[in-house]
Amino acid sequence: MRAGEDVNKKVILIVIDSFMPHVFQEARQKKLVPALSRLADEGTYWDNCVTVFPTMSASADCSLIAGCYPDEHMVPGLMWYNPREQTVVNYINGNKAVIRQGLSRCAENVLIDLNEKHMSRQVTTLFEELERSGKSAASINLAAHRADEKHLLYKPGLMKLVLGKVRDQMVSGPRVCSLGIFIRSYGRPFPWSFNQSFLKKYGMNDSFAVDIVCRMIKENQLPDFTGIYLPDTDYYYHRKPEQGAALLGKVDKQVTRLIDALGGWDEALRKCAFIITGDHGQTKIKSVKESGIQLEPFFRNLKISPKGNVNPKQDDLVICNNERMCYIYPFKEGIKEEVIRLLSPDERIDIVAWKEQGGVYIRNSHAKLYFSPVEQDKAQDESRVVLDPFGRAWRIKGNIGVIDGVIKRPDSGVPTLTFGSYPDVFSRLYGALYANEAPCIVITSAPGYEFVTKYDPVHQGGASHGSLHATDSLVPLIITGSEPLDSSSPRIVELKKYIYNLLC
Repeated sequence: MRAGEDVNKKVILIVIDSFMPHVFQEARQKKLVPALSRLADEGTYWDNCVTVFPTMSASADCSLIAGCYPDEHMVPGLMWYNPREQTVVNYINGNKAVIRQGLSRCAENVLIDLNEKHMSRQVTTLFEELERSGKSAASINLAAHRADEKHLLYKPGLMKLVLGKVRDQMVSGPRVCSLGIFIRSYGRPFPWSFNQSFLKKYGMNDSFAVDIVCRMIKENQLPDFTGIYLPDTDYYYHRKPEQGAALLGKVDKQVTRLIDALGGWDEALRKCAFIITGDHGQTKIKSVKESGIQLEPFFRNLKISPKGNVNPKQDDLVICNNERMCYIYPFKEGIKEEVIRLLSPDERIDIVAWKEQGGVYIRNSHAKLYFSPVEQDKAQDESRVVLDPFGRAWRIKGNIGVIDGVIKRPDSGVPTLTFGSYPDVFSRLYGALYANEAPCIVITSAPGYEFVTKYDPVHQGGASHGSLHATDSLVPLIITGSEPLDSSSPRIVELKKYIYNLLC
């Protein structure tokens, strides 16, 4: 293909929840993913695309469509504490936790608040920028979909009773927008099918998402840009990680449906540029009881706030569990220091980190490190400044081994830092901590472990995610067409700009 041939192509972005390089490799070897394999062979493939932190879908989706880290778009994770409203935000993680907090409240968080209140108005989304530039766009089941059009929020079936307290509201999105059948601005309604049922999450599944896109293709209504979120792999991989290759094979069948709807491979690649990636990976959790790091016993002498009824004046702290990472929010003087003292010695806890003095302190059971961002034009003038692999300058003090880093000192110029097991760790950790308005502490678990708090999901013998570790943080990236992303180690925060430049 000649450079520039992609100008008139449609762009289809497919985000596969829990898409992992090693699972993709296994599935290819077993010949379970012919469609994804051909897209990788026809285009450019990376097995080291870095997602943001926490490695949870809500923060990753927002970073993908806003093109920035959480400290700019201000959605810190799947579960976090909102000090302005003195409530714990939960974008539907864990049935027991949702029931304890209130299903109506959690549903309102994900269906309304994420886009209308929580995501910062200081950033613009890919959907907003494309449509303001005269391009058409569609969001199919992406949780983050803010744009200028307004769509009615539906309450299907029994959800009319369950969500009775959720206010009737118009929510924002691109011209074509789906969130299962809660938002269904994709033309006339589909005839009822099982994939719209309660058991199939009211359309929040792979099959229904692809149904919508196939119909748009058939009716010649495919927008210039279509973002599609496929969630099924994540749900099943949590429980049966040994079936990862087979699960990806089911996704491949949905991708094949898209290719067929476009007229087969030659027509599909002529009409469309495809971008396939994931939002995060997962890490297998040991099957022994000790794999669950019980947090409440650490704080038996402190008053832990219940998530459904936070009282900062009476309570000492609240824990927001994002599986292999947690935010801990201290409410009183001295509690932060006590939490750090209690947790740091446990070797099952990978890191303990907190924000201070415009930067971040990290420690584990052995050592401590401080880092803070430095303006690029001052990098040459200060000591203890390093450049990370992405060209960002940081001031550091302490033991770089805490983040498995290596510093290379050239004869002249600024030393460079290579990250090991924690890719892009400085920007990602800084982004998470400074996305929180309240004082907070971040903890992550070592590979094989996850955090356990009352009513939150447990995955003993299964798999989980949330942490900074590479197993949670690296996802595949496939791009077809003549304009590949210019990066040897891409990040999902770069995709917004790349997609916009393809189309505008």
